[in-house]
Amino acid sequence: MTRIAVEGQATRTHPAERGTVHLHVTFSGTLRNDVVDQVARTHTILVDQAKAHVEAGVAERWESASVHSYVYDDRVRSSQSGGKQRVRRFRASARLTVTFSDFEALSTWLAEIMDVDGVEIDRLTWTLTSETRKALLAEARVEAAEETAVRAQSYADALGLGPVAPVAIYEAGLRNGGGGGGNAPMYAMRAGAMAESGGAQVELQPQDIEVSVTLSADYEAGTPAEG
Repeated sequence: MTRIAVEGQATRTHPAERGTVHLHVTFSGTLRNDVVDQVARTHTILVDQAKAHVEAGVAERWESASVHSYVYDDRVRSSQSGGKQRVRRFRASARLTVTFSDFEALSTWLAEIMDVDGVEIDRLTWTLTSETRKALLAEARVEAAEETAVRAQSYADALGLGPVAPVAIYEAGLRNGGGGGGNAPMYAMRAGAMAESGGAQVELQPQDIEVSVTLSADYEAGTPAEG
């Protein structure tokens, strides 16, 4: 019997279904209590708004981290000597993430908070629901497996080996020896996003998310017929 090793790949694309905004609230100053209070007040306002979005059904969930602070030294120019002197300063910060299912509501909220003092929009991430991702992965796995069978049979036909029979199939990373796409992830998810701001408008342009599957498989086929 002759063994044939092949690889199969499949990709599915789907529009993003969830958008998560990652916020960072930070203030700095010479008085620790002042900067902590500023962060706490702003963070509380944002959390209350996030809760309201969840209750309204336009957001799915929110997560936050407690306020923390640290000390650092800043060097500023002295008005008297003209040189630089060291000034003890404090910085406080807190983080908040909110996952929206309604992108219009997300866009509106970003427009409202992007100019709030102390609030930074770190990034936007785009995802699928768990149900959609599982369904796309199931479809991609079937197509990738079918591709391995087609490719193996093509090689067997070219060599006059007859029908092939599957021996083993490997999700990427599980094949010993690093062959057949062994260093690739079993599936990959990719999405791009762009946020453009101007005045009170925020335009969101999430790209479709790709779900990809890579498999490798071993098949066996008979020996060439004697002529």
